Amino acid sequence: MGKESSEAAGKERAGSVDWAAWLREYGARLLLYARQQTRTEADAEDVMQEALVQLVRAVDSGEFQGGRAQWPGYVYTTIRHRAMDRGRREEVRKEYARREQDGMQEGEADEPWLSCAADDEYLRARVEKLLRNLPADYAEVVVLKIWGEHTFQEIADMTGAKLATITSRYRYAMQAMRKELEANPIDN
Repeated sequence: MGKESSEAAGKERAGSVDWAAWLREYGARLLLYARQQTRTEADAEDVMQEALVQLVRAVDSGEFQGGRAQWPGYVYTTIRHRAMDRGRREEVRKEYARREQDGMQEGEADEPWLSCAADDEYLRARVEKLLRNLPADYAEVVVLKIWGEHTFQEIADMTGAKLATITSRYRYAMQAMRKELEANPIDN
């Protein structure tokens, strides 16, 4: 295969992609992950949109290295980075506001991470509580593994953590959730 044909095979233009179909396939998983990474529904939607725009621009400009199979991982990683940046900015803003308002308490109501019209509200709330009670890095691995359907290696690549660390976080998260469920079973 010549250099020109291999470059052409690797470069896909954003205008030739059925983005609506791609979002139908991956959108719910990406939004769930964005919810887990951010503090509010609005922030989740914003970081997901920013990540998707970044993907489209990278694909359209030919800067994206890899094919469609790598797009979800790219978006997950971008969501994570955008959420961390947003969180840092929010912390700085809150600290500034605390200083300015001399101790007035600020806080945002927690938005649900999991939402689906078919969900049983009680079950959804229990699962969400289990996830929220985990350390953030443990919850991140669980969301990426179960709802994102990623392998541990893919999660390690996305987060920059070692594979052994990711598998340990998952194992410890499952143990913690199992212990909580044994102490307080979900009533059906």
